[in-house]
Amino acid sequence: MKQRINIYDPKKIEAKWQKEWKKNGHPKTRGTKGKMYILDMFPYPSGDGLHVGHVENFTATDVYARFKRFQKYDVMHPMGWDAFGLPAENFAIKTGIHPSKKTLECIKNFKRQMQSIGLSYDWDREINTSSPEYYTWTQWMFLFLYKNGLAYKKKAKVNWCDRCQTVLANEQVVDGKCDRSGDIVIQKDLEQWFFKITDFIEDTKSKSGKKISGLISGLKKVDWPSSTAIAQRNWIGRSVGAEVVFPVAHSEETVTVFTTRVDTLFGCTYVVVAPEHPLITTLA
Repeated sequence: MKQRINIYDPKKIEAKWQKEWKKNGHPKTRGTKGKMYILDMFPYPSGDGLHVGHVENFTATDVYARFKRFQKYDVMHPMGWDAFGLPAENFAIKTGIHPSKKTLECIKNFKRQMQSIGLSYDWDREINTSSPEYYTWTQWMFLFLYKNGLAYKKKAKVNWCDRCQTVLANEQVVDGKCDRSGDIVIQKDLEQWFFKITDFIEDTKSKSGKKISGLISGLKKVDWPSSTAIAQRNWIGRSVGAEVVFPVAHSEETVTVFTTRVDTLFGCTYVVVAPEHPLITTLA
């Protein structure tokens, strides 16, 4: 007896199930084994559509989400759009279309592409960071920090790209150039907003005496790869040492230096001052 082989017809099968998912959503599990939260990095809806890097990332997390559903976990797998900020602004400048219009067009296209791939997102939880319903809470959070003295403004050196007319994170500077425009990045003094994360580095106690983990010790409680935890620890930048004041010859000025190795100071032969330090102007 000849065995019958079912041939997978993507146009037929995919269209059938995508229509079903669009109408009723992806099948939900009862979650008898517990809850699982699987979150992707939200894409910038500021281009002509998804690229292969998006598909690679989203496919991996979708496979994992499906796997956990099969294991009877109650999986929350949402999607949203990081629609505020420079990428949307630059795209609007480039195309001449207002961000509020172009962003919604891009979101519609991104969502269409994601659904055509068959990604099992919970679209009931979709968010858009440029919608008032969302950013009212980011504003609330900032004001909460500001009113409690945890957000403050001061001048600081920043990475600056003249073409983008914006500040860049260190990760956006590649070989001294902007990773978007390719222009040379310069150092610039600008007033910046800062959050007092250093107030939360050490362990503290609540009013009831309960121990509250600081940013450093709290990393032990997070299920992250060691490389990620090390990167976070270095970014937080806790350093234990002492400040040493050096007098400047033939001047009333002093230079304060921080060191983690006070015991090596007897071998110190000179102190280097950054060219942008205000002391340079004073001494000149």
